[in-house]
Amino acid sequence: MVGLMPLVIGRPRARVWVFLGAALLLSACGTNGQTQLGTPVSKAVLQRGEALYNAQCLSCHGGATGGGLKDIPPPHNANGHTWHHPDQQITDIVLNGFSFSLDEPKMPAFKDKLTEEEVEAILAYIKTWWTPEQRQWQATVTAQTRERSLSGPDKGQGQN
Repeated sequence: MVGLMPLVIGRPRARVWVFLGAALLLSACGTNGQTQLGTPVSKAVLQRGEALYNAQCLSCHGGATGGGLKDIPPPHNANGHTWHHPDQQITDIVLNGFSFSLDEPKMPAFKDKLTEEEVEAILAYIKTWWTPEQRQWQATVTAQTRERSLSGPDKGQGQN
């Protein structure tokens, strides 16, 4: 958690989320075979995610090791920044594509190649590469995003 502290200093709401994340971490440390919130992920789902990742993602994003935080395309392992984003955003980017600028390669849309369920399997697989702290941080961001989306269209706008 110490490594996350620069992200939250001077941000009271963020400190609350770090505290909640720490509490969740103590009760549900994510490991292979589990998502970050402790919900079991079957071996079959992880194997499917691995096969799909290897077929659709590996050639651009690399594997479980290597790469760096600012690489384009970003690695999805612990060295990258994928874990900074909620599941909802990652799924949207995979299915609909993404372009940050004209100077960088565009992430193509995979909505004609992958279902949302298949993207979930890929996410379950790449999460096994992250540290327990990264999985927990990402779980907190995902839960926060889900909570904001359920609280209505005028709640939580302008926050990321």
